[in-house]
Amino acid sequence: MFSKQQSTTGRRAFTGLLLSASFLMAGMAAGTATAGEIVPANMEVYKQAASAKKPIIMHVHATWCPVCAKQNLIIESLIKEPEFKDVIVFKIDFDADKGLVEQLGVKNQSTLIAAKGPLEVERTAGITDKEQIRQFIRKSL
Repeated sequence: MFSKQQSTTGRRAFTGLLLSASFLMAGMAAGTATAGEIVPANMEVYKQAASAKKPIIMHVHATWCPVCAKQNLIIESLIKEPEFKDVIVFKIDFDADKGLVEQLGVKNQSTLIAAKGPLEVERTAGITDKEQIRQFIRKSL
C-alpha cells in the first residue's frame, strides 16, 4: 500500500510525464521563451523550461470566458514583477487545444496549473483575486 506522500509524489511525477506527452501531442511549433513571459503552449519551449526546472504556470483559457480575461490581465501584470522574473506562463486554449486539455484532465476553462519544472505542484480554477493568483504563482517558485 502506498503512503499519502508516495502516492502524491508518484502522481506528480506521472503528471510531469503526461504534460510532456500532452505538449508533444499538441504539435505546437518550436520557439523560445524568456522568463517572466507568457507564451502559447509549445512542446520545445516546455521541454527546455521543465529540464531547467523553471517555475511554470499553465493557464487554460477560452477567448469567450470573462473569468479567463480577468485572470489574463492579472497574470500579465504579476509576471512583470521582479519576484516572478523566472516564471514562464504557457497559455492553453480550452477550445483549440482540446486534446491537450483532456490529457491534462482539465474540466473547466480558467484553470491554472503550477509546476516546478516537470512536476505539477497545484491546480485551481476560477480564481480572479489578484492576491490569490499571486500566492498561486508563488507555488511554482
